Amino acid sequence: MVTRFLPPAMMPALACMLLFCAPAGEGRTAPGRIGRIVSLSPSITRQIVDLDAAKLLAGVTSYDDYRRPGVAIVGTLVQPNIERIIMLEPDIVLFSEEDGQVQNVERIARTGLGVCRFRRNRDFTGICENYLDLGRMVGRERKALSALRRYREDLDRIKKTGMAGRRTSVAFFVSCRPLIAASPDSFVGKIIRDAGGACAYGGTGRPYPLVSMESLLDADPDLIILMAGEGDAGIFIRELSEDFGSLRAVAGGNIHAIPPDTIPYYTPGDYVASAETIARIIRSRRNQHND
Repeated sequence: MVTRFLPPAMMPALACMLLFCAPAGEGRTAPGRIGRIVSLSPSITRQIVDLDAAKLLAGVTSYDDYRRPGVAIVGTLVQPNIERIIMLEPDIVLFSEEDGQVQNVERIARTGLGVCRFRRNRDFTGICENYLDLGRMVGRERKALSALRRYREDLDRIKKTGMAGRRTSVAFFVSCRPLIAASPDSFVGKIIRDAGGACAYGGTGRPYPLVSMESLLDADPDLIILMAGEGDAGIFIRELSEDFGSLRAVAGGNIHAIPPDTIPYYTPGDYVASAETIARIIRSRRNQHND
C-alpha cells in the first residue's frame, strides 16, 4: 500500500539537516540554500506543496499528481531516471523509506548528488514528525507548526466523534483481485481506528493479509469498504450480494467503494481527510442502524 507528497532556506550545516533525515548513501548536499529539489516520493511532493514551497520542485515522478511548467518528470516511482535527475542539477534528492527500497537510491548518491531519506511513516505521529522535519529543512517551520496544530485539532475532533458507542467492525480491502485486507497493524488500520472503527481482520501478523471471500463469513463485519475503481468494485459488490447475502454488511447495504487514490498518501492533511472519509461512512452506517 501505499503508496499516494519548499521558498529557499538557509541550511546552517549539513549535520543539522541530517538530524532530520537519515543519509541514503555517500552523496551530500553542501551547506547553503536549497533552490532545487527532486522528489522521488509523491507524498513528499504533496507535503512540499502543502508547505507553500512548490517553487523549489525541479523534478517529480510520473506517479505524482503535481504537474507544473518547469517541473520535470524523472521516471516512475520504482524506476527513476538517474541521468535525467543529474541533468536537473538538484541541490537535494528527497525520498521516503517506503519508496526508497525499490528506487536504487544508492546509485544516485554515488553520483555525488545530495540525497535525503525520510523515515517510514508508520502512523499519524510519524507523518507529523517527517512533515515538521521537511518544514525545517526548507525554511517553513512556522508554516509547518501552524498547519500541524490545525491537522491535530481536526483529527482530535474526528476521534472524539468516533468514540461514541461500540466500534464498527470494518473489513477494508485495498485490492479485490486478489483480495487483500487491512489489519490493525497496517497504516490503513490506524486510520480506521482513528475514524472510530475496528479492523475485521486481525491476528495475522501481517499488515495486509491475503484473504479469501469465504473468510468474510467468519469476520462478518458491520461494514465493508473496498478501495477500487468502479468496474472492479461493481463486480465485487455483485458477487457479495449474490453469494454472501447473510453477512451483516451485505444485508444492511453497508458496502462502500472509494476511489483508489483516497488513502495512499503519507501527509498530515491526507491522513485527516482519509480519517474523515471513513468516519463519514461509519456514521452513515450507525445512523442507519439507529433508525
